[in-house]
Amino acid sequence: MSSPSAPRVASFPYPMQFVYEGPADRLRAAVDVAPAAIDDVTVEVGSRRVRIAVDCDGDVAERTVTPLPPGLAFGDDRQARYNNGVLTVSIETES
Repeated sequence: MSSPSAPRVASFPYPMQFVYEGPADRLRAAVDVAPAAIDDVTVEVGSRRVRIAVDCDGDVAERTVTPLPPGLAFGDDRQARYNNGVLTVSIETES
């Protein structure tokens, strides 16, 4: 029995936009991952980093960003939505 090969890591070909909304204490991200399905998308949020990975027919395209201004960290209120190929992530920020 052979083990499956590990997925190859591809460059991140999907357009992304991050916007920090200071008055709302939120970071909002939008990523156009079409034609990927929601089951092919992974979002991980650390204290200051966001990792987005998309499985593309065995290749994994991933991007990790640290988009916060100095002195801020992510809070516990985190939401992600997927609609018509666009992933939208909203994350609370705190000092």
